[in-house]
Amino acid sequence: MTLPQENAHLDRNDVFSSAELRELTRRSSGLALRRSSVHALLYAVAVTGALVIDTWWAVGLSWVLGGFVIASLHNLLHCASHGTFMNTHRGNRIAGQIAGTFLLINSALYRVFHMHHHRNTHTAEDPEPDGVITTLWQYIVAMINVDYFIGFLRMSVASLSHRYPYFVTTDRARSAIRRDTWILFLWIACATVLTILWPMVMLTVYIAPTCIAWVVNNFSIMPEHYYAERTDNPWRNTNSVYTESKWFGFLNWNTNYHAEHHLYPGIPAWNLHEVSKRVRRHLAFTETSYIRFHARLLGDVISGRAKEQEQAFVLQEGRATSFIYPLEKAGPAAD
Repeated sequence: MTLPQENAHLDRNDVFSSAELRELTRRSSGLALRRSSVHALLYAVAVTGALVIDTWWAVGLSWVLGGFVIASLHNLLHCASHGTFMNTHRGNRIAGQIAGTFLLINSALYRVFHMHHHRNTHTAEDPEPDGVITTLWQYIVAMINVDYFIGFLRMSVASLSHRYPYFVTTDRARSAIRRDTWILFLWIACATVLTILWPMVMLTVYIAPTCIAWVVNNFSIMPEHYYAERTDNPWRNTNSVYTESKWFGFLNWNTNYHAEHHLYPGIPAWNLHEVSKRVRRHLAFTETSYIRFHARLLGDVISGRAKEQEQAFVLQEGRATSFIYPLEKAGPAAD
């Protein structure tokens, strides 16, 4: 849904008082750990049920439920990258490393990438790839998320030879990326050994759910900026999805309130629904459900409207179109 340009230049600092913002930005490691424990319990129930019942339908259900839980780790990584998941810097770093490594994502690299995205949303410097999906094949490839996975793995490997994308600019970031690359490789080695020893168990408890998680993850990420304006106006360059599914919001750490998050990135995920009460009516782009968004996108592709959108689309000079960025040898940098 697109709204008129009402309050397009509303100052986000005028929406809440200083006291309200202090309350909304308060972190809670206890709340984060309690919610994470529920996620872990759901995952344990899913994989244990599949291993105990051992029928095709139980295994299939466990893969789907496990996939949804593992997909939530991407949003946990997202929260930790902003420093809003735990009370301390170290707690956020460790939480991000655990979540990212399990998903095969370099957490330090993701943090640098994502912070650059926030500072440059829908500008030429934005590292999130831009473009228009015009064919069913492009949609399928985007949903599988291969470009994202390969792109981040490639950058992690390249960091060991001191080559980085343009948005990695400090020695501190480079050191953290190399550290998390070794952590990631250690996990991949462990997972490989476990898969050789117990292939069917690893397929059930990790490999298949993680593959599903990558699809689920992109299902929820794709609406965030796709139909929004290519401007630096935070009221118009990001989309929120007001799904009625409470369990989906719980599992995904309220990632559906994405415009609210871009306006107030320092507010923990569990308080974004309170932010939404104040800012929702001022947002230019919103959706009522993820299914409606994807139905709209597929409708545009099948009807040919996507081709017309592509003809009218002007890619900003220098803007990325994939996660396969040019990599350069690191030069002198200041932290």
